[in-house]
Amino acid sequence: MNTKGELAQAFEIAGGSVTGRAHVAARRNNQDAFCWAADADGLVAVVCDGCGSAPHSEVGAQIGSRLFARAATRLLRANLDAADLLEQVAQDVLASLRGLAREMSADAASFARTVADHFLFTIVGALITARGATTFSLGDGLVAINGERTELGPFPNNEPPYLGYALLPGVPDRGASQPVSFTIHRQIPAREVQSLVLGSDGAVELDSQLWSDDLFFKNPDIVRRRLTVLGRGARGGLLSDDTTLVVIRRKVAEG
Repeated sequence: MNTKGELAQAFEIAGGSVTGRAHVAARRNNQDAFCWAADADGLVAVVCDGCGSAPHSEVGAQIGSRLFARAATRLLRANLDAADLLEQVAQDVLASLRGLAREMSADAASFARTVADHFLFTIVGALITARGATTFSLGDGLVAINGERTELGPFPNNEPPYLGYALLPGVPDRGASQPVSFTIHRQIPAREVQSLVLGSDGAVELDSQLWSDDLFFKNPDIVRRRLTVLGRGARGGLLSDDTTLVVIRRKVAEG
C-alpha cells in the first residue's frame, strides 16, 4: 500500500482532523476519518464523516475509510472507468461491513441497530490514475480542484445519504430521498491537476488559502495543528463541527 508508482510520485499529500467545538463541549469523539493509499496504478484518498446522531459512528468512519482506500487501490489495475470502479468498491466495502455487523450483533434482530449505531458515514474522495483525476462523494463535504471549490450539501432535514443504508433494505425511509450511489463531480486529465482538496462538512468554514501552505507537506502533523489553532481562535474560533482535510498537490520540479 505504500509503494508509489510514477504517477503517485508526481504528487505529495497531507491530511489532518480535529474534533469540533460542539463535540468537545458534549464530550463526544471526533466522528471524522481520512485515509489515502497509492501504488503503481495511481492514488486514492477519502474523507469520511460519521452520522452525528449515532453513538459510535466514528467506528464506521475509521474502518470505512481504510476499507475504501484498500479496495479502490486494489481495483485501480483493472482499468475500469470511475463509475464502475466506485460501484465495485462500494460492494466490496459493504460486504466487509456486513460481515463485521453480523459478528457484532447478538442476533438478526439487533443487526439493524448495530449498523445504525456504528456504520453510517459519508464519503468524499478522489482518484488519480492514468485515465484522469476524479472527485466523488456520497454525502456532504467539500472538494476543490486547482482552487475551484465545490461545497456538497447540506441535504434536506440535514440527512445526507450513507453507504450503510444499503445494508438495510428499505430502512430508514428518510434516506430514500437521496440514492445510495456516488456523485461524480469533476473528471480532468491527471496532468492538469495542480492541487486537490477533500474535506468533511466542517471544512466549508475554511478559507481556501489555508491549504496552500508549504508546511503541510513538510510535517505530517501540521494540518491537524493548523486546524486546532483555528478552532481555538477569537470568539471561540471556527470549526464548530469536526473538521478534516486531505490536501494533494503536484510536486514542484527540482532544479
